[in-house]
Amino acid sequence: MTARKPGLWESVYYAIVHSRTLTLTTSTYLPAERAHIDRILGAFLEAAGMEQLRNNLAYCVHELAGNAKKANMKRLYFREKNLDILSRDDYALGMERFKTETTEQISHYLAGLKQNGLYVKFQFRKLKKGVRVSVRNNSVPAPAEIRRIEEKIGIVRQYTCLADAYSRTQDGLEGAGLGIVMMLFMLKNLGFGPDAFSFRAADNESVATLTLVARRAAETEEEERTATA
Repeated sequence: MTARKPGLWESVYYAIVHSRTLTLTTSTYLPAERAHIDRILGAFLEAAGMEQLRNNLAYCVHELAGNAKKANMKRLYFREKNLDILSRDDYALGMERFKTETTEQISHYLAGLKQNGLYVKFQFRKLKKGVRVSVRNNSVPAPAEIRRIEEKIGIVRQYTCLADAYSRTQDGLEGAGLGIVMMLFMLKNLGFGPDAFSFRAADNESVATLTLVARRAAETEEEERTATA
């Protein structure tokens, strides 16, 4: 994992103090790298007075990073199988064996991520009353992937009970899809508003963003803007 010089922690604190974006990039996202991201996230949250949420928000960041790594691995797998990820039929065919084969040959696919320049990029930025974390990967999302994420966002907005939402998230191609639903409910229960999570395609990347401004702070900021308008 790389970071801007002069040194990682100097860069972390410079980014926090000056509200600059800190960027780190990896291909494999293994346990040591996850621990590294935990420490950096902790520093940003502490600066924002949100350190008590560290464990919960670390789960959210790891969920997004795991999905980004999976998306990259999926592109590599489909390429090796000569399947078109944008084809509905090829997508269904590829996903039948994707999880089993990549798990059985994990060393091969981890090496392939590096060799093919596939990355997961983290961007941290201290906001006035919170933190923004973006997780980017250089695989443009297929329409089916965007549709599934939008469906899960819609389901979470409809339900207040996690169990009821789970009953609507069964997905034969991608698995149950419970991770993203759990993340969205966690953000809601922590007091973050509906705009706390966003997902989009940008140029040649997929971008998932957590804008972690507590609802109370966001409401206060809006009231201040209204009062001075």
